[in-house]
Amino acid sequence: MTKDEQRAMANRIKARRKALKYTQEQFAELLEISTSSYTRIENVFQRPALDTLIKISKNLKISLDYIVFGENDAAEGKTTDMEMLTALLDFSDKDKMKHVVEVLDKLSKIKGGQ
Repeated sequence: MTKDEQRAMANRIKARRKALKYTQEQFAELLEISTSSYTRIENVFQRPALDTLIKISKNLKISLDYIVFGENDAAEGKTTDMEMLTALLDFSDKDKMKHVVEVLDKLSKIKGGQ
């Protein structure tokens, strides 16, 4: 990753963090890293470790593709596959779970056809 690519990635993270109204300190706490480590990520002095990058993605509710490459297939406000799956799995009774399986089957067929 070039320094320019890393800077662009840091800018996407910073913009989304600010849009969600987190301070650097608050966000670092969510990521379970020090504020200084998080600041170094945003200021392009340090690349985030993969586990930190995943936590950033989850906490900012944006895809890793968007963070790393700037490709936004999970635009703000659009439900991600993981959020959809989590919502479906919240149904707990047997009849609803059968419906969840049917929906997942249909979704996998749709995804496979793209």
